[in-house]
Amino acid sequence: MSASTEASAIIEYFKRKSIFITGATGFIGKQLVEKLVRSCPDIEHIYLLVRPKRGHAVKDRVKELLSSPLFNTVREMYPNFDEKISALQGDILDPNFGLSPADENILIEQCQVVFHSAATVRFQEPLRLAIQMNVASVKKLLALCHKMKKLQ
Repeated sequence: MSASTEASAIIEYFKRKSIFITGATGFIGKQLVEKLVRSCPDIEHIYLLVRPKRGHAVKDRVKELLSSPLFNTVREMYPNFDEKISALQGDILDPNFGLSPADENILIEQCQVVFHSAATVRFQEPLRLAIQMNVASVKKLLALCHKMKKLQ
């Protein structure tokens, strides 16, 4: 299979799909969001789990993320790409990610694909916190995924 055939299969797969991403403000998450919006223009919607941080509201953090130089090419190709991206306030440490019932319902009813890239990579993190972030959050996400009606 050639690279162009693989790429078009990926583009076709993500066509009209809604995606939920945790960790979108981290290094890997940023790259993932950029790649998806640049390479798969027919994605239906991307929902980002974002927590307020250091006095910055969730919407401000996403606005800052999408205005970074990483997204320059995407902005040139698809000036309104940000209309397909919504921030859902939450935190991987909270029960049910701290999602509001309305936001949880959006994911349950609309999402087909989930990417979990939220984690701590600090080697000095207290073990209890690292386990909560890197292990327990996966269990919480699986519980949420089991509720999703269109999950693929």
